[in-house]
Amino acid sequence: MSSSLAAEAAQALPSLGPTMGAMSLALIIASILYGTTNLQAVIYFKEYPDDWWFYRLSIATLWVLDTLHIAFNMHVLYFYTISSFGNYIAILKFVWSFKLGLVIYNMIVFCVHIVYCVRLWMLGRYFHRIIPWFITVIVIGICATSIIFCREVYTISYITEINKISPTIEAGLTTTVSVDIIIAFAMSYYLLKGRTSTGSFSTNIKLVALMRLILISGLGTSALGLASLITFLVFPGTLIFMAIGIVTSKLYINSLLAMFNARERRQQKNVGTSFPSTFRAQGEENITNPIPLSDIISSVQTSDDMVFDNCKSERQYHISEAV
Repeated sequence: MSSSLAAEAAQALPSLGPTMGAMSLALIIASILYGTTNLQAVIYFKEYPDDWWFYRLSIATLWVLDTLHIAFNMHVLYFYTISSFGNYIAILKFVWSFKLGLVIYNMIVFCVHIVYCVRLWMLGRYFHRIIPWFITVIVIGICATSIIFCREVYTISYITEINKISPTIEAGLTTTVSVDIIIAFAMSYYLLKGRTSTGSFSTNIKLVALMRLILISGLGTSALGLASLITFLVFPGTLIFMAIGIVTSKLYINSLLAMFNARERRQQKNVGTSFPSTFRAQGEENITNPIPLSDIISSVQTSDDMVFDNCKSERQYHISEAV
């Protein structure tokens, strides 16, 4: 008799696998990626002390947001598994740290997209302006969707009420996946244009490597975003899609840091063929000087600046020859 009652009680209890189990696994993976973020951030600030202030401020801001994100999610797991152990009613409650974690996740995604938009905008000055404008409009749309989502999150008190804001979640995930794919292919397209504009074999190798890194990171975040959208639609009432989002935020920051750290430090060389070239010091000022083309390639610039300067140097060189 007692065994049958125990079996019925066990069947009546909700399964924690799709909720707290998914969050636990995601937090373990996110903690590992957070350690990688710290390492890459230290490498960035150590190797690129003279980088453009906007990039340095962006990386510092993202690191702070990432730290807060992992801290809030740890509190979420502690609240549901320790403080509310055995209290299945409390598990349905939308704890305050859960809501703040979702807000910070949206801030991380928006900040990373802004950095990519700035990089594309720099290239758009020389190649095509329509692509940076198009991506900027979509990112603004993501910002608006994120603001609406963050506002609606604070209108619900229980996890079971997430379906009330499902249209906003679906719109946000869809636009985020679309922007990730567009940014990845746009950056690769610009790097490909820069690759065809220079005849340097070593430069082409570097650009191909950067293209692969951008495509892999962009398609990786897109795949996770798509997986989050699919799990939200296929498994309603679970937290699997939020668990994927926790990991995705870490992948965003790590992919951005990996791309920054893939650059070469400036090397002082006195040999090489000089061409009249224009380069951007620390990402801001345009200075015209006869410097070796190899110095431009190996200088402490971002991949988009390298492509921009190589193309512009080649064009100015041909103009000077014609004159």
